[in-house]
Amino acid sequence: MVAIMDPAVLNAAEILEGLGTTRIGRTVRVLEETASTNDVALAAAETDPDADGLAVFAEFQTAGRGRQGRSWHAPRGASLLCSVLAIGRDDVARAGILTLIAGVAACDAVREATDVWPVLRWPNDLFVRGRKLGGVLVESRPVRDGRRAWVVGVGINCYQHANHFPPEIRDRATSLELESSHPVDRTRLARELLRELDRWLAPGEEIDAERIHRAWLERDESIGHRVRILYDGRMFEGRTLDVDPQAGLLVQLDDGVRRWFEAARTQIQT
Repeated sequence: MVAIMDPAVLNAAEILEGLGTTRIGRTVRVLEETASTNDVALAAAETDPDADGLAVFAEFQTAGRGRQGRSWHAPRGASLLCSVLAIGRDDVARAGILTLIAGVAACDAVREATDVWPVLRWPNDLFVRGRKLGGVLVESRPVRDGRRAWVVGVGINCYQHANHFPPEIRDRATSLELESSHPVDRTRLARELLRELDRWLAPGEEIDAERIHRAWLERDESIGHRVRILYDGRMFEGRTLDVDPQAGLLVQLDDGVRRWFEAARTQIQT
């Protein structure tokens, strides 16, 4: 008897079917539950010499996290929760570049797999109609032979309804189910995410910061708009001018000064 799989449940074999990538998704793991897919991928980098390109998906995370130590909460099976591992030479500038790559890849994957058209909001969020659809978290640690393991974590809200979001963010969050006029296929979205990441990170592809910069700006909604920034305990207000993989966000402050704000130390106030 052939087992009938629930189409709403992720399955590694189905994600790999017709994937066609050369680096990202060489190995795919789907976990029913884990603390954090980023942690699983980083652990693999320590123990598996062939772990480069690993993609880890989970139906549920007990300790999912976002930027600056924030928690990431999602009902079981409601989101696409994925971490992708890239191992290379130690390059401290790469974290900012990888965050932009991940944002562009996630944005394009949603556009390709659904009829939803998200935009990017610096430093690492996907938005639809002013509401947050997903986010990106890049983490790294040194591994053997002077190399560094980079983990690109992506979370995209898929099947949530309004009452699935905590009351404090209900009017600021959304999902593909809420935004799409068609059924949402997480397997297709997972496949497209790996393909889009592979376009930037495939073997032989030079990481071109200027090309990534242009791609981000083409999908960004915030450049030219007013912003309130909490930075090192101080509040700043002004108009955004540019985003850079290394320097962060360039803002024309209300006092006339132009200032760069580093992503790791910045909170955008909404």
